[in-house]
Amino acid sequence: MKIEEFNKTRFGGNMFARYKNDVWFIVSVDFSECLFGLVPHKREYPADEWNWVRCENVELIKDNKL
Repeated sequence: MKIEEFNKTRFGGNMFARYKNDVWFIVSVDFSECLFGLVPHKREYPADEWNWVRCENVELIKDNKL
């Protein structure tokens, strides 16, 4: 995802992304740094277990592609 696309995206709950050929749940977004906080499954994880990645390394997944 390019930064321009990141800036235009409307983020909300229940969003997933492809990162390193795996599907991750987006638990948080850092808008100032264009980062995604990713976790392996849709459940609670402590914040120190979130995987922060740049938007350029992520592909958003639409619900119908899961």
